[in-house]
Amino acid sequence: MLHHIDELGVRLVVVAFTPPESLVGYQRRQRLDHLLVLSDPDRRAYEAFGLGRGSVVRVWLDPRVWARYVRLVARGWRPEPAHQDTRQLGGDVLIDSDGHIEWIYRSRGPEDRPSLEQIRHAVDEPRADNSAGR
Repeated sequence: MLHHIDELGVRLVVVAFTPPESLVGYQRRQRLDHLLVLSDPDRRAYEAFGLGRGSVVRVWLDPRVWARYVRLVARGWRPEPAHQDTRQLGGDVLIDSDGHIEWIYRSRGPEDRPSLEQIRHAVDEPRADNSAGR
């Protein structure tokens, strides 16, 4: 999906709660070497964007999570021991060039990610609003 993000004309930045000294290893393990990855070990951005923590049941026992892992393994992904808080939920945030938050997608579980179509719509919607107001 990352190569499709370029088509949207946006810059992708990853914020991880990995400590700065571990960031290079995190980028390599996650195959994010080509992206800007920022360290937020105190999770201030996570808190500011309302990204919560999942329950043990939702994160480890939910069939949707296991189904996603099975699909990833089938595509060649190999799991490794957890290096961080596995219950911290992520999300996707679109921020315009002026620093205004345009859209937030708060994941409900580790497998819950917005589709490319949802992201495309979120990117295009503010642009349509702005062009209509001109």
